[in-house]
Amino acid sequence: MVNSEGLQALRASLEADGYRLDVREEGDRLGAWVSAGPDACAECLVPRPVFLAMLEHALGVPGRSIDLRYPGEPGPAPAGQ
Repeated sequence: MVNSEGLQALRASLEADGYRLDVREEGDRLGAWVSAGPDACAECLVPRPVFLAMLEHALGVPGRSIDLRYPGEPGPAPAGQ
């Protein structure tokens, strides 16, 4: 179970910089996809290890159970994308 308040706070922070965060529970793992909007601030997105630590803290799950995809990285898209 994901901490929904932590997830909303991360989403709001990313949206302010032109990004979207989709999170999907996949068994005992979480898939997290960051996608860039047309006006996304490239300098505003923190490095992957930093964001993974932020996800771990905000969602209340171990980082080793999160599959994180950044814009332009290969991997499956979240449902509906």
